[in-house]
Amino acid sequence: MQRAYRARLAAAGKVVRIVDASVVGPTTAGVSQLSIPDFDPAKDGIFERQMVASMRDQLHNALSKLELREEEVTRLRDRNAYLESELKLQERHLTNALKDNIVLKQKLARKLALQS
Repeated sequence: MQRAYRARLAAAGKVVRIVDASVVGPTTAGVSQLSIPDFDPAKDGIFERQMVASMRDQLHNALSKLELREEEVTRLRDRNAYLESELKLQERHLTNALKDNIVLKQKLARKLALQS
């Protein structure tokens, strides 16, 4: 009967650990875990395949999102560098236009001063 139960659990995707019932008596869970030989709560446990698959999918989605964000950051850095160069070019054009305007006003002022 126990084997059939373990077989059904295994078929359902649940991991089964066989423990000697004589070693583990009807005590609290913490004490029973301590009396199981080689039990390590950090690595031992009962996990369903569905839970493991779900965690794997979540990790895959997180890594995919991280890769997309890294690509987006790279694209934005490139775009920022392009826009910065365009801004400097526009600044240079405006500075030259302002200088030309000032020179023309000075020439006009001299011409008006010579005429009067």
